[in-house]
Amino acid sequence: MKKKKKNKIILYFLVLVLVVLSFFGGSYFEKQKIKTQLTLPNGASTNISPITVIEVGDGDTLKLSDGKTFRLYGVNAPEVKEPFFEEAKSFTENLVLGKEISFEQEENYKVDKFGRSLGYVFIDGVNLNIELVRNGLARVVLYEKRAKIKYQDELLSAEKSAKEMKLGIWK
Repeated sequence: MKKKKKNKIILYFLVLVLVVLSFFGGSYFEKQKIKTQLTLPNGASTNISPITVIEVGDGDTLKLSDGKTFRLYGVNAPEVKEPFFEEAKSFTENLVLGKEISFEQEENYKVDKFGRSLGYVFIDGVNLNIELVRNGLARVVLYEKRAKIKYQDELLSAEKSAKEMKLGIWK
């Protein structure tokens, strides 16, 4: 009888320990999740993944600290030997090189045919994709048979403004 009572006490103690650990463990992971949330200009909140840019290939292609190559989605900056290549690359380098960025991906378009991760890059809450377009250093690229992309309206508005002001590639 005494052994049964002792086992019961041990069982209750273990259950109590598990409950306490679950509570504090859950709080820790919730705090980590909150650290990786970004509040967008429209007030929406989104889960993102922070990482550092170690190299800029061109205006729209980045090498990340995790070894992956990241391609900005919905835009196309000038390639080597095209006008404004250097300006687009420098613009991107000045904003993100050596800095921690966050990125967001479209649900259905996370990787391109070359194995590069695709998405939108944020630095201090600013969307790099939109800023490149707004400054005339990238074009908006949309595909007919695909659904509307998340920042399509903002990208098109930025492109229209850059064209009207004859900035960069629109000179």
